[in-house]
Amino acid sequence: MEYFTHLELKLKVQRALDLEDEIFITPTELLDYHNEAIDECEAEIHTLYEDYFLATEAISLVSGTDSYDLPATIYANKIRSIIYRNGSTIYTVKKLKPRDMFELLEVQDQYPTTDWYRYFVLNNAAQAAPQINVTPTPNETLASGFRVYFIRNANKMESDTSVCDIPEFSMFIYNFMKMKCYEKEGHPNLPLAASAVENQRKLMQDTLSRMAADGETELELDLTMYSEST
Repeated sequence: MEYFTHLELKLKVQRALDLEDEIFITPTELLDYHNEAIDECEAEIHTLYEDYFLATEAISLVSGTDSYDLPATIYANKIRSIIYRNGSTIYTVKKLKPRDMFELLEVQDQYPTTDWYRYFVLNNAAQAAPQINVTPTPNETLASGFRVYFIRNANKMESDTSVCDIPEFSMFIYNFMKMKCYEKEGHPNLPLAASAVENQRKLMQDTLSRMAADGETELELDLTMYSEST
């Protein structure tokens, strides 16, 4: 699978449209077009198969600290799971449910009843960003005590050396960038370019739909209503 840099895709668009020596469409605009295309891809991916962007990161626990930064690349605070691991002790850190979380937090602060952690995401105005809050407050310092599985953002283009990490859909990005160039120029080929983008979008949607279907025929029992009641 080939990963393209912004420079590679930019040059490909410029060659296709004979823009190498043109100054009407600036390098900054081409960078913006690339990022717009990535945003379009990202929206489709998160709608149809968000596990395409499944990522993981370790969080180290610090005794007396109950708030921890979310992964820097997380998308919309989407945590899939948090796993606690200390030697042979391994378990899923459950998310507190909104129904009774506030009472539980107050009781847990006054009368700790378990050493097993739970978490919720808190977005205080004083914080630079939302954080993972842990209850009970850890009384241990443990390197990589939490393993967070989360949905990340797509990589955005910041310079020529930035790498686009959606290699399967580079043709959508390429055609989208061409369309935006035609749009700025008022080019008569704009309708054809827009049609090419929509064809690539349909191909992308079909590909993502197939990725979501893993071929398993065994149905997973939905126990959500039970887990949410505990």
